[in-house]
Formats: sequence, structure tokens, C-alpha cells
Amino acid sequence: MPMQKRRGTDLLMHLDRSVSGDGLTRQIYTQLRAAILDGRLRAGDRLPPSRDLARDLGVARLTVATAYEWLGAEGYVYGRVGAGTFVAAVFAEPALPVTASAPRPHHALPVRSDPASAIQEPPVPLSSWARRIATIPLAGISPAESAACMWDMRPSVGAADAFPWARWRRTVGWPDPLAGDAPPASAVLSAATASSYWDALLGPLETREAIAAWLRRSRAVRCVSEQILVAGSVQQMLALLARLLIEPGQQLLVEDPSYVGFHAAFLAEGAVLAGMPVDEHGLRVEALPAHERGMDGAAPRLAIVTPSHQYPTGVTLTLERRVALLEWARRAGVVLVEDDYDGDLRLEGQPLEALRGLDDRDEVIYLGTFAKALYPAVRLGFAVLPHWLIEPVARARAASDRHPAWRDAMAVARFIEAGELERHLARMRRLYRGRRDALTTALREHLDDLITIGPADAGIHLLARLPDGVDDVALVDVAQRHSIACMPLSPHYQGSARPGLLLGFGGMSEARLAEGVRRLAPLVRDAVATAEGAHAL
Repeated sequence: MPMQKRRGTDLLMHLDRSVSGDGLTRQIYTQLRAAILDGRLRAGDRLPPSRDLARDLGVARLTVATAYEWLGAEGYVYGRVGAGTFVAAVFAEPALPVTASAPRPHHALPVRSDPASAIQEPPVPLSSWARRIATIPLAGISPAESAACMWDMRPSVGAADAFPWARWRRTVGWPDPLAGDAPPASAVLSAATASSYWDALLGPLETREAIAAWLRRSRAVRCVSEQILVAGSVQQMLALLARLLIEPGQQLLVEDPSYVGFHAAFLAEGAVLAGMPVDEHGLRVEALPAHERGMDGAAPRLAIVTPSHQYPTGVTLTLERRVALLEWARRAGVVLVEDDYDGDLRLEGQPLEALRGLDDRDEVIYLGTFAKALYPAVRLGFAVLPHWLIEPVARARAASDRHPAWRDAMAVARFIEAGELERHLARMRRLYRGRRDALTTALREHLDDLITIGPADAGIHLLARLPDGVDDVALVDVAQRHSIACMPLSPHYQGSARPGLLLGFGGMSEARLAEGVRRLAPLVRDAVATAEGAHAL
């Protein structure tokens, strides 16, 4: 049926009514998302009221409203009270069309077991780098599959619906979709034209100055604007670091468990992962290798750590261990990469001083992102580089990716300078504290006898440890079939794995979190019973 857009263009939607359950909602979500990504729906376009679209499609209003909710949770659309639902401005440029895919496990995307068995033979041999990435597990989850889950408790999903769009537009000068304003392209162009070549490589100077000032006052990070790198994402910066600091066959030290999504950038360069054990107080520094500077070329040069909020366990590295970690790194000749992925979302007490704040020798590389602090579609990442790394990074940027996302970068700078970032974070901390408490209360009510809840003093997720022997990957797959999205713990380990569930509380209301846990609880009990039955045999 045709759907009328604000600009008068028809958008055809076809529903397969032979499906049941949430299948109709999933079809509406998938078709609208595809229309946004391929440019048929553009930034500022107003979606029809859910009641009208439901009438046109012949479905219940709740079916359409839920599809809109899924789109909002992913950052594709946003709502304005009394005005309607609009396509987010970040999707102004058409992307490649997205096609539906068959369901796959949540913990990883498929890996081709035989790199040579491509559907089409390349006309020239692929490089060794291309052959390596063909065999690397890519952690992630298809957006279409995750958003199709009505109870989305993935650890990376934040409260996109709570973003202050009106304040954002007033502050950064983005257009109002109702007024039909044009994007401030001239302002971005003039700033880019006035910038030096160096600025273009590291990011807009205005943004780097704002980020440096914010990090100094909020996280005690020692830095100046010349050390700031602005990039499209943390993953992009990790890929740069991997190419500059890793040789094939060299060890990369990672926490065990750790976020597997970051491993791919280093595995692609031929790194060999070595796990660093973590306990209830964070990284066990005393268990780190006791090698000294000047060892053979395969000795580790890099260690990636999450001291403020260890991923995925949620524990915080104690001050005593932070100091010991810096001393160990100096003795061993290892550069520490501090991933402070959600340090600005401290839910209890004041934000912690970053490890970089304790570094008086300019050796720690600090990484951060605005994806959780602002809204999901702003994937802007930033780094604080030691002075000795600035020129190599700039040269690497010149050879691969010369310009960051200038429009987003300048918008973030103005948001910070106006004091809106701090105000927004204060609101989000209050919101997330309430949602965290609702999740922990529901878990204790329904699963207190089976799980152990990890600390949740920061961020938007917590860890629920399961009894030994439970297949958490299979449990997550079963949960997905019941429209519940979460992540398993065991794939994050390098060595002996422990089962658990990573449950995010950022993307749903307190009532929906409680209902999601109520539906998840019997699935967990079935998984535990299966494990106990197998052990008894």
C-alpha cells in the first residue's frame, strides 16, 4: 500500500500476512529501515501517524507503534511530542540498500571456513591481510535481527528516545524538519576550508579543543588539543593503531574476558591474542608477564585495558592496581590503550580519574566515544595520543582516511561548549540509575536463586553470571526466538570460559525491563535444568 510522505512521495509497503506473532511488526520495521538507508525516506521526513499507517496497512496500531519504537531505539527516527515521528538527521545521505537475512546467532557473524571458497573468484590474488580477515570472527549482531526483538537488552543499546533533539538543534544549528530548513552545509564547508591540512587529518580544531577541555575537567585526562584525534568510531582508531604498532606474530595483551569486537582490528594485522586475567578488583597486575624492555620482536607492545568499567564484568580497577599497571608497562616497554567506552556514565559517585590522568610520562593512549553519551547514530570517537604518536597517526590518516565526520564533529563541539553535554549526561545518569534498579529488582525477583549479579556502578549493562555448565550461547539463541535480545558472556574469554548473560538496561523503560526479565526467567531455568541433567548423566 502507498504510504504518503511529508514531501508527497509514495512509498510502497507490502506485508506477508501468512506470518504470525511479531512478524508483521518486523516487516514494517525492515521496510522502513531499508527506505531510510537507501534514501527513499530522507532526513527530516515525517512518518505517518501510527494510527493512520495501521489503518492503511490493515494492522493493529500497536504493530506499527512497536515498529516505530524499534526504529527509535536504533537511532533511525526520533519523536517530537505533538509533532510526530521523523527520520533522524544523521541519515541524510543514502546508504546501500539493506536486504533481509536469515537468522544467525547473536554472539558472532558467520566466518568463512575456507577463504578460497568465495562465490566469485577475484581477478587478482587477495592480499595476506584480506586472507586473514576472511577467517576472523566478527563479533556483532544484525541490526534487523536485534531490533526485531521486542525486549532488547543488548549491552550496547542506550536510551535513544531520551535525546534532547530540540536543545541539540538550537545549540548546534541543525535544521528543524518542520520548518524545512536547509542543513548548515556552508558553515561546515567554511570551517573545513579554513582548517590546516593537519587539522583535516586529526579533526576540526574546534572539536579537538572542546574535547580536550571536557576531558581535563571531567576525567582528569592530561591532554591538549594537539593530541586529540577525531574519528568515525573507536574501531576505526583501533585499526590505525594496529597498523602502526603491531607486527604479524606479535602478542596483543587483552583482558580475559574482554570485548571481542575490538580484537578483529589486531587479528587482521596478524597479532596473537594473550589474555590477562581479571577478578573482582579488575585486571590482576601481578599475573602479567614479567619480561623487560628489549625482548624479542614477538614480545607484546600493546595492552588494551578498561580500568574504569571493565567490559564485560563491570568491575573497576582499584587505584593501587592502576599505579602498579603503569609501573609494569614502563618496565616491560608495553603501551597501554585505555578504552574508556562509558566512563562518562558513572551511575554511583563521581566519575573516576582516567588511567591517562595518572600517566606523567605521556605513554597511555586514551580512547573514548560519544555513541553512548549522546545517541546511537553519533558514532564519533576520539583519542588522546602521546606526542610521539601524533605524526605517525596523521600520516596513516593521510594514507587511508583523510577526513573525519566534520558535520557531527562540529556539532559535538558546540554541544560541549554550550554546557549541554554535562546537562544531558546528568539527566541520563538519573534515567539509567532507575532502569538499572528496575532490572536488578526483576532479576532478584525471578532468578535470585540461579544467577549472580555483577556490579553496575557505571554504563548501561550488567553481568548476570550463570551456574557452571550452562550453554549461554544456546540460551541467547533461544531467547532471540522468544523476541528477547541479550549477549552471552562465554565468547568474550580467551581461556577457560564462564557462562553468563550481558543484559543492557539502556534501551527500555523500567516496566518493559521487568516484563523482559519475567519472560526470560523460564528460559534461564530450562537452560540450567538442561545443564544439570547433562551433568547427572
